[in-house]
Amino acid sequence: MKSISSLITIFLLVQQVNAQICQSSKELEALPGKQIDAAHWEWPQEKAHWFDELGTAANKATANALLTRIESLEKQSRANYNLTGCVLKTAFSGKAPAMMAGKYPLASYDLNMGCYEYICVKNKMKVNGEYQIVFRAYVNRYPGLENAFSFPDEAYYYETPKKYNGQFIALYNFIKMDASKNVNSGRGFYQDIPESSVKEGDRSVYMTRHWYVTKPGMLLFVPVTRKEYLEALLVYYERERLLITDKIKEIETESAGMMKDPQKYPRLYEDGKRNLVVKKARYPDWQQKIEAKKAIAQKALKENTAEWLAQPAVVKPKTETFSWKSNYGPGPNDSVWIDTYCADTKEDAQKTGSFTFSGFWDDKGGVTLYKYNPGYFKGAEKNPAKPYMIALTYRYVKTTLGKNLVENFTKNFDFDAIRNMLE
Repeated sequence: MKSISSLITIFLLVQQVNAQICQSSKELEALPGKQIDAAHWEWPQEKAHWFDELGTAANKATANALLTRIESLEKQSRANYNLTGCVLKTAFSGKAPAMMAGKYPLASYDLNMGCYEYICVKNKMKVNGEYQIVFRAYVNRYPGLENAFSFPDEAYYYETPKKYNGQFIALYNFIKMDASKNVNSGRGFYQDIPESSVKEGDRSVYMTRHWYVTKPGMLLFVPVTRKEYLEALLVYYERERLLITDKIKEIETESAGMMKDPQKYPRLYEDGKRNLVVKKARYPDWQQKIEAKKAIAQKALKENTAEWLAQPAVVKPKTETFSWKSNYGPGPNDSVWIDTYCADTKEDAQKTGSFTFSGFWDDKGGVTLYKYNPGYFKGAEKNPAKPYMIALTYRYVKTTLGKNLVENFTKNFDFDAIRNMLE
């Protein structure tokens, strides 16, 4: 732990920086840098509440200890690195336990180390109040991995419709994952924007390197099988039926309210009649369409072999929304726009609607659907703060300081030590 005298030294340095005369920020790049670690965060009142959402004292202690170890590893990676031009400041945070793989609760907590650069403002040296370069560690969650599909009116896609229990139907939890991210291998990094595509000194483009670390010898993600995908579609169709049924009821109730007194309110009555026709026109032949696409999925499940059904589900890589006009009357303005999402083609969207199954994309440049491996998280119900997965990211800009920091981290950080935390 730092002594009071060392803290005073850091404080005096910051004061010195804020008082020094300068002509440009460039001349400050060689000024010795400093670090304020999480234990000596500048705002104690804020620090006292970092882990409030983690609940128990045991969870908080586990989170603080693990993030402190990661912070120490980052410090060690700079043992032979001459830090200049900035102050590194580290803070921790925690999030309430969330369900993983539909069953296991995991407490998530993060480390954030920002690089606050020295800048010249009106010929005076300042420590920038914001950072562009930042190292982060995420325990028990992976940023940047998104669910494969999204849904309007989410309430209908909970395991129990409109019951907010935090768990969704299977289709909602599937993940599209680019193999280049090395998530299941736990080795190497994934960079979102190639450095070669960014102009030297360009501070408007943020580049981020991602390291996804998993337990050795066990896959965090497993492919969704074709059978699982098709069965998930059938569940989705039933939820879609519930959703549209309720929407139709709402339209009918709203219109009936407008039409209840035609003699007293003839204009309102006519508006109600039009409202009923126009709004219901957004769901043309919806019952038949659901039955038709349901039959397609059932046919694929019934007529294919167990071996075929056990293969990974490879789907269209890009989720598209198709829109078109549908006429409900003879007039030039008697039409509505219909939006349909997650269909392979506009023809499928118009014929049978969202999530129409028209075959897998193995030979068409598709992507594999994944899901969390339930067996990976066994024991989490007893110790939700235990680390099961860790993501490290380093965001930087293409400046001398940014490149030096990220390259030093990439070459010298002890990634094996992070993997050992998950054993």
